[in-house]
Amino acid sequence: MTVTAASAAIRRLYAHSALQSFVENSGGLFVVGFYVKQGLSYPQALLGFAAMLAVRYVMRRAILPLSLRIGLRNVMLAGIAVRTGSFALLPHVGGLDAVLLAYVMLSGLGNVFYWTGYHAFMSAVGNSAALGRQVSIQQALTAVIGIIAPLAGGFLLVSAGPSWAFLIVAGLQALAAVPMLGAPNPAVEREIASDDALLRRARWLYLAEGLQVGFGVVAWNLALFVTLDEAFDSFGGALALAGLGAAAGSLTIGHLFDRGRGHHSLPLAYGLSAITILTKSAAASTPWAAVAATALGALVAPMTATAMLLPLYTMAQRSNCVLRFTMATEGGWDLGCIIACGTTAALLELGSGFRLPILLALVGIATIAGMLSRWYARELAAA
Repeated sequence: MTVTAASAAIRRLYAHSALQSFVENSGGLFVVGFYVKQGLSYPQALLGFAAMLAVRYVMRRAILPLSLRIGLRNVMLAGIAVRTGSFALLPHVGGLDAVLLAYVMLSGLGNVFYWTGYHAFMSAVGNSAALGRQVSIQQALTAVIGIIAPLAGGFLLVSAGPSWAFLIVAGLQALAAVPMLGAPNPAVEREIASDDALLRRARWLYLAEGLQVGFGVVAWNLALFVTLDEAFDSFGGALALAGLGAAAGSLTIGHLFDRGRGHHSLPLAYGLSAITILTKSAAASTPWAAVAATALGALVAPMTATAMLLPLYTMAQRSNCVLRFTMATEGGWDLGCIIACGTTAALLELGSGFRLPILLALVGIATIAGMLSRWYARELAAA
């Protein structure tokens, strides 16, 4: 692919990411809370999310034969189509029923097609010399939209009701396909030898990330929802306020990583991430403190995302096949997050509250920081 074509593809991906971010922040972030509103207990709501991830994990093997036939971009588009249907189905969930099972299956399938295709596409078209900047631009778009979208999602759920709210989200999900329609469609080689050592290292890295997200984001968002009296508008407002923090420094960090200063920025990113987890655990039952902790977490998120995704996309570009690499790493993330959600559900069922499972995110953070530190040290030595 020429430099011009790759740049055009990245611009299309930016436009798509903006729309996709609106979908995630106005619809996706409210799903676990919606489960609770439909009568599921807190452990059941978390297990419902874990079940979707389990479907993703099991169905991931279907990605390779599909990608060989239709290409990476079209796998993304297939995922968008299935996700559109899942959001349209979500309002009809009435508790532990057949519709919930159908939604879990459909959303799991849509997510595995979309996210595996997305990360493989980004690795295939990204500029290796500017990956940090490109990832950070995506994080900046997510942060800015994260100010508006949660407010819109919370307002729609309260004023128009779930049926209209999630139908609108479904429409936006379909619209997110438009920028990708003219994008290149990277092919996948049919027979290729995999770099098992690289895949193994990346899989463990992403499993640790899944643990960190499961304990520190999924469990935390449910704790925040509970602390704010299970009110969608208050929850959306808290996430919108957090979006202001996320927008503050999301571009600067990418330039630091592109200039080879990732080894300096890494302790800052994951040191602040650890402080955020400690703050969240302490603030879990106090509304104003929980909102402040959410804002702090959003400020740190672009730093850790860039620190994490830059090595992963670089590894993917160096691997023999970006799709096979992404399938392995995404599978690791799913397992980590399933473990975290299942552990949190068990602890809640035993009466521990949210503070202990949130603290367990420190295990993932320490593992990621150690692995990335070694990766950046090797890169610096090789430069």
